Amino acid sequence: MNSSLLKVKDKNWFYISLLFIIAVIAYWQIAFLKYSVTHDMINCWIPWRYYISNCIENHTFPFWNPYQQLGYPIHADLQGPTWYLESLLLSITVGQNNYTVQLLFIFYVFLAGTGMYLLSLCFQSKKNIAFIIAVSYMLCGFFVAHVQHFYAIIGAAWLPFIILNYYKMHQQKSYIHGLYASIFMFLNLTGGNHTFSIILVYLCLFILWNFIYQAIKEGKKSEIISYIKLNSIFAISTIILATVVIVAFAQTAPYVARLSGMTYSNAAVCPLSPQSLLSLFIPFATVNSQDFFNTDPSMSNIYFGIIILVFIFLSAIAKKTVLEKTLFVFGLICLFASFGNYTPIHKFIFDYVPLMNLFRFPSYFSLFSILLFLLLGGKQLAVISDNFALYKKRILIVCSIFIGFLVLLITYSFTKNNRIDLFFLKSYASIFDFINASSFYQNILLQGSIQVLFLIAFILTITTRLKKYWLRVTSILIIFNLLIAVQLNIASVGFSVASPKELKEYLTTLPKAFPIPDTTKIIENTEALGQKHGLYRNTSGFHKRISADVFNSYSFKNYSILIDSFPVLYKAMLTNELFYFSDCIYPNVFVSKLDSSGITNQTIVLSDGDYLKTRKLISTTKNQENKSSYLIQSFSPNEITLTCNTSKTELLTLLQSNYTGWNATIDNIDTEIYLSNYLTMSILVPLGKHSITFKYTNTPIVIAAAVSYIYFIALLIFLSIYWIKKYNQKRLIACIWVFLFSCITYYFI
Repeated sequence: MNSSLLKVKDKNWFYISLLFIIAVIAYWQIAFLKYSVTHDMINCWIPWRYYISNCIENHTFPFWNPYQQLGYPIHADLQGPTWYLESLLLSITVGQNNYTVQLLFIFYVFLAGTGMYLLSLCFQSKKNIAFIIAVSYMLCGFFVAHVQHFYAIIGAAWLPFIILNYYKMHQQKSYIHGLYASIFMFLNLTGGNHTFSIILVYLCLFILWNFIYQAIKEGKKSEIISYIKLNSIFAISTIILATVVIVAFAQTAPYVARLSGMTYSNAAVCPLSPQSLLSLFIPFATVNSQDFFNTDPSMSNIYFGIIILVFIFLSAIAKKTVLEKTLFVFGLICLFASFGNYTPIHKFIFDYVPLMNLFRFPSYFSLFSILLFLLLGGKQLAVISDNFALYKKRILIVCSIFIGFLVLLITYSFTKNNRIDLFFLKSYASIFDFINASSFYQNILLQGSIQVLFLIAFILTITTRLKKYWLRVTSILIIFNLLIAVQLNIASVGFSVASPKELKEYLTTLPKAFPIPDTTKIIENTEALGQKHGLYRNTSGFHKRISADVFNSYSFKNYSILIDSFPVLYKAMLTNELFYFSDCIYPNVFVSKLDSSGITNQTIVLSDGDYLKTRKLISTTKNQENKSSYLIQSFSPNEITLTCNTSKTELLTLLQSNYTGWNATIDNIDTEIYLSNYLTMSILVPLGKHSITFKYTNTPIVIAAAVSYIYFIALLIFLSIYWIKKYNQKRLIACIWVFLFSCITYYFI
């Protein structure tokens, strides 16, 4: 190989460019928009991002989404993601739609690989090995199985960057890396999965303990103080950046039951069942086999490569530094915690470790096991590459054990197949027909055989003349093995037969602004009206229909109480339009005594105190004929204006959830909003003609957002000056700032 090519390969950008190419190839059906993403991706992330983009395009900030679950504060649902920088930049420029989200998935897979590449170089210095570990991470079973969980993908992408800078903060005693880590933590908190942020806090504590232990062992007390200062900078910077998240959490916690802590039965759903460990060898076995794995298909795949598994196995039995032992122990704890109620570990963590009772899906712990085991496996691979002859026999032994295990699985599966024709020997019109024809035992037969062939090829690589180039050939084998695994699994969990082009064209026919709602009864605005081109949940936001339907883990506890405890009342009130008058009012104390046959669409339940205040005023005009009417004059997500003409004092109800920030005025004079039917908003309207406005304003969250982003911009300015002085990166810094200013300018123009 000539010197110029060697020089090119020594550059990080060469390997990072390859990571992008591999990400596109591995997930090509998504990257080239052949098929549409499915499940939660199209049910949640596309509708929410599309709605956020709609708001910003109409110069309305997305505080409130009136179209789901009778309205909810989308800014407080951080899965949204309303406060996420990437989402905001896209919304003020090209907008967000199904194309955007699919391409973003590829971007975040690539970003995850880039972060893992850089993180791996902290544990060993060989860039080609860091590249292998990066590929193994971004093509691992977690990314394949969780295509639908976009915020989990985003979180998994930022995770290596946070760990990288937190580790370097201690290693180099650098507050700059502490600031980097806080920025990446901010990006994860506003756009990624908060589950990972919570678990990550404890991983950081393990890493901090490692450095403090080393300082104590070496008698360097001054270093302990230095570590405390560095962590203080990191923590304070993260808290300031996360101000908007903290305030949003504080405001919304009283309204959402799960934010006060979950029951264990709810938290333990969808674990990585112990039988899911089979996916380490045969991830294709998880397809069409939910009964065997006893968990959701998206939670049962932790594959990261059969050949890489060899090196991870060797790393488990190898001598380790204190840091490596710390990471290995944390990885094991996470693995056992991911089993959920199959072991007592998850229950113990849930009961006694702070914040661990706030999230579902124990399987999410497994991401940390994958990440940490890959880092240790990469370190072991680097050690082996320097002492290949010493480890050759051990590699052959582990490979032989794996082949023996796979042969036993193949043989057992063959006997259980009962001479049924092998589906993979037939031709199919599409990948979906291929997947639908698959079965548990035949999936093992197919991929088990493939895995045996790859292991044999690996053995031949290290025992024949190819051993001179064994690491290069092994890298190729690892990549192709992972690509095959991705393609075997992706169609079952990642995309559907729906056409992205048809969906994109369909979205262009829908209203971009916020039309005044028609007089349709809310109960008639069902999801079925928008179930086209792959859409089937949370469709009302596309069509701008006020709906009670919802598919979201963020849900008001009063919404659930109303549905579960008072279903007749819930259905009755939905037979109204967005606004309706009523003088059929009951106190909460009597609601249990109401006969269901006596509940009508005019029934309003108030708290006992509010009932006494309103009943006295309404009862004075009770016998007058009701000729009240209203007309909506303007409508936007955060403000509704209407005119009313009432024949007597009446209670006017708005079928939107009562939440902090809503205010009402009658003829520009503030009026009290009453919580009605446990969820909605009602006001007393006096006799006569009036102009009424319901408006959402949330000054605390605006101030919090200002604090977060002013500090974020200040950090960018500081770090830009630092980069210019230390690395002379004037062009790079200039490009970043020109890009940011261009986005903002484009929006206002």
